[in-house]
Amino acid sequence: EIAILPAPLLLDYRLDGSATRDARSRDRHRRSREALRDAVATWAHVARLPGTVLGFGQEGVVRRHGGDVIKHFYPGILSHETVERLSATIACSSVVPNASFEQEVERRSWVARYTAEPTTPFVQVEREAVTDFLRRCLAEELVCANVKRSNFRVREDGSLLYVDVGNWIIPMDVSYFRDAAARLYAIGVLGTADEELQRRPSDPSQPEIWEALPGFASFYGDAVGGWARAYLRELPAPPQLSGELAPDVTLLLKACAMDARDLRAQVVHLVDQLSRPRTFARRLLLIDPFPGPFLRQHAPGDLDRVMREARELVREGWLDEILVGPTEGDEIQAINQRWFGVPAEHTHAIDGIPVTPQVWAFDQVDTRYVLQGDVDVLVGRRDRRHDYLAEMMTACAPPDVVCVAFNIPQPSGRRPYDAPPGEYKPEVRLGLLDLDRLRALLPLPASMRGGRLTTTWYRALHQAQRVRSLRTVRGGDASTFYLHPPNDRKQDEDALARVRDLVAQGQVPPAQLGRWDLEVPAAEWRYRSRGEPVVVLALGRNTPDEKVRRFAQGLAGQDRQDFGVIVIDDASDTGAPSRFIDALGWLGERLTLVRHSRRRGRVANYRLGIGRICRDPETMIVIVDLDDALFHPTAVREVAEAAAKGHDIVLAAPFRPDAPTKVYAPEFARVRETFGGDVWIHLRAFRKRLFDALPDAALELDGRPLENLVDYATMIPMVERARSPIYLPSYRYWHERSTVLDEAGERRRDETILRILAKGPDGREP
Repeated sequence: EIAILPAPLLLDYRLDGSATRDARSRDRHRRSREALRDAVATWAHVARLPGTVLGFGQEGVVRRHGGDVIKHFYPGILSHETVERLSATIACSSVVPNASFEQEVERRSWVARYTAEPTTPFVQVEREAVTDFLRRCLAEELVCANVKRSNFRVREDGSLLYVDVGNWIIPMDVSYFRDAAARLYAIGVLGTADEELQRRPSDPSQPEIWEALPGFASFYGDAVGGWARAYLRELPAPPQLSGELAPDVTLLLKACAMDARDLRAQVVHLVDQLSRPRTFARRLLLIDPFPGPFLRQHAPGDLDRVMREARELVREGWLDEILVGPTEGDEIQAINQRWFGVPAEHTHAIDGIPVTPQVWAFDQVDTRYVLQGDVDVLVGRRDRRHDYLAEMMTACAPPDVVCVAFNIPQPSGRRPYDAPPGEYKPEVRLGLLDLDRLRALLPLPASMRGGRLTTTWYRALHQAQRVRSLRTVRGGDASTFYLHPPNDRKQDEDALARVRDLVAQGQVPPAQLGRWDLEVPAAEWRYRSRGEPVVVLALGRNTPDEKVRRFAQGLAGQDRQDFGVIVIDDASDTGAPSRFIDALGWLGERLTLVRHSRRRGRVANYRLGIGRICRDPETMIVIVDLDDALFHPTAVREVAEAAAKGHDIVLAAPFRPDAPTKVYAPEFARVRETFGGDVWIHLRAFRKRLFDALPDAALELDGRPLENLVDYATMIPMVERARSPIYLPSYRYWHERSTVLDEAGERRRDETILRILAKGPDGREP
């Protein structure tokens, strides 16, 4: 007689084999016989119950009775803890049946019961059905790990249902998830036999196997990447300011040869700060070609550099046009005659202040209004939605107003624009002029001595105001203001850059309020410190706007919002500085934003952000690069909860769209022996005190701070010092690599890693 077994049970072993001897020594042979006895007893028990037996497997027997599907587990298969986990996991699941569990105390076993629904057998399904199933698993944070056709059914709508209720429904672990996804792709999309991939090895060679599976890497990248992108798209995007055109206002910035060093930073700062929520009809830069000597000279003049920088700013779109003041004697005399009624032949007044270039520039403006200002002033915005320009134009509307002064730092609120008749002195540093009314006053009262004017244009205008009872008004909303740095404050470039950054964000020390000159010492201009239990630290340079917004969306999507954020931009030379405020301003005082004017490097920025801005040694620092994002709402909460349980380092799985099947396996015990043990991965979080304990030499090679691989240099010694590191094997982090190394670059990287791994506890190389 011949019998054909559709599902053969095969056993291949020798009584004297090593596996048999090991099983005997560990008493496994007795336990396996007890398990077989319990299974046979369960089969006999179920055979006596009403209904139809649907099948049996390693965990139990499944029958159908009435409208229910019932799984009888063998004794000892399910623990109480597993039942509690499964009950919580599948109560509202869309990928597995919503089973309830009952304990059979006498049989020392459990029964799972769920309502049957119309389904058909799984043979081969549409690619979209497999993708949909995997994305629902990601959303529900579970893995259906025992992948074979008999464990799936196809619903009437084409979606997949995993029916193997039991131990193989496990919490999300990206390694198991990727492997299950590969098997499901193979049987569902490629039509591979169930047994084919089950014979593949479960060892480190699996990633290569999955890469070799035709089309799987692309499929998996689409499944996980599409799910992550959909999550980020659903989050509210930061509001974008409109940038409505002010067609009758020109921005005119005034510079000279002494402004060479800071010209680029200042033009970008001023145009960026002043161009929202309204943009200007034109943005002009007036360059005074005077070679010197200068009044209150603070730097050597470099007119060539000023011109080079200005042309580059036009090319990049920050300026529309460069104006170079007149140098010809006849032209200068004609300008002075028209504006002041005297044919002065010099461009600068008797006290060295430039006059002729500025009034000549007014003649080049073809709008009624000009917002004119010195290129060295600093503009602060506490609220970028504040329409300061419309406010100033309204203040300029009364017929006796010629000029509106830009506001200075005030505590809060709004002061009405006002001035006594004839007052105040027109604002030369930053103010709005009505050019029609100004030209109607020409020539302004002035005299000359030795071919030079004895006064400036704004003093002459002030005199005309007094004669005709005209006004320059002051006031405005405290949301927008300016400061003027005296020349002696320009010597320290780094201090001035820090003040510029803080002023731009509207952060001013109380002692500076009510003063238009920068008077508070540099040491009192400090970035906000952070003391939250969790602080996200993000570093970047030249990060595209869309990635900054994506980073911000990842933060906004967190279900726990009591964390602080430090963002350090390392002197980007592309993009507007305000894009960080536009994207992250909703954080309010939870944000510390640092925008360097010159590059510091990753090590220096770590020391600034972690070492100085964070003040609590127990704070968990979460590293998120500016061009990456958190793409799960529980990421920050899980770090905080792990820290509350005593963990001092927390890692979680990244998804890399450039290498979608890549899965990391952090090894905390032997980081140096395992080439870093993957402890440097994103997402990573650690106690501030672990970083503070690192010797300076740990972050240096050849006596210089590391430029790359700082993640290796910090994490390896911190893991060695950590008391309780933990890895959370769920996708929490979108890691988009932007640097592709060639063979030589990879060789240099590996050599650097080896040098880092060879360091001793003091951070020094042997």
